[in-house]
Amino acid sequence: MTAYGHYPVMLEEALEALAPKGGETIIDATFGGGGHSRRILEKLGAGGRLIAIDRDPEAAERAAELREDPRFSFRAGAYDEVLEGLVEGGGEADGILFDLGLSSFQIDEAERGFSYVQEGPLDMRMDPTSGRSAAEFLNAAEPVEISDVLAHYGDVPRGEARRIAREVAKRRPLQTTVELAGAVRSAVGWKERGGNPAKRVFQAVRVFVNDELGGLDRALDAAEKLLRPGGRLVAITFHSGEDRTVKRFIKDREGRCVCPPDLPVCSCGAEPTLRRGLVRKSSPREVEENPRSASARLRSATRTNEPIGGR
Repeated sequence: MTAYGHYPVMLEEALEALAPKGGETIIDATFGGGGHSRRILEKLGAGGRLIAIDRDPEAAERAAELREDPRFSFRAGAYDEVLEGLVEGGGEADGILFDLGLSSFQIDEAERGFSYVQEGPLDMRMDPTSGRSAAEFLNAAEPVEISDVLAHYGDVPRGEARRIAREVAKRRPLQTTVELAGAVRSAVGWKERGGNPAKRVFQAVRVFVNDELGGLDRALDAAEKLLRPGGRLVAITFHSGEDRTVKRFIKDREGRCVCPPDLPVCSCGAEPTLRRGLVRKSSPREVEENPRSASARLRSATRTNEPIGGR
């Protein structure tokens, strides 16, 4: 745990896969509490460079002290937009880290509207200054759209999703997190196994209003273009939608290559742009110390020498 009350999940595993060193350029695409960025700076040499990204206005404040390090720079904005801007500017990187999901700060601050156990405004936006809030979506959408969002982004069973959507519509307008959690509880009750049923509902609405999976797709595409040959892509995911997106991206770029992993150029004709690394889970000790890390999965890949698109 950092001095700021934030647990950087799978910190050492991420650093091992990212392997920052010397004068490399590393991008921390999800600065959050800054735990990963601080460890990256410890590993980089005097000529190294770390670019941190976050669209949460409060993250920019937490990055203030690191700006004293000349190797560190912070870019405010959605990571897909910032990464695409770096591509357009001809940028390159030796490593890119995505620590997806919410930071402890966002979960613990009830006024952000992410918590289903603390009362707060029904907001859930990563950047509270832009976009449509959870309340605006839930109070205006047709029940069928709400149920589709719950099923698609939260893996809520279809029958439960429809019951929850009808209950939400019946109780509108909803203004607080407690009101949404109450609607969920009324619609589906409480399960002895599987935990609070509101967890998946809140996840689904949050992912939808922030376009998290769309943004992740765009960010991964940009990351592939930014990575130099030998560059490392590392992603820590926390729910099935994120994990499927990262897994599919790496698999698609790896293609059907059957060459040895240490061969720098594909000779079997598959022309892969990425080679996948190991998949890691949080250690039992980390899960015990930080239960929020239980669902975390780390996936990594290394950029090959193959040009994108076979060009």
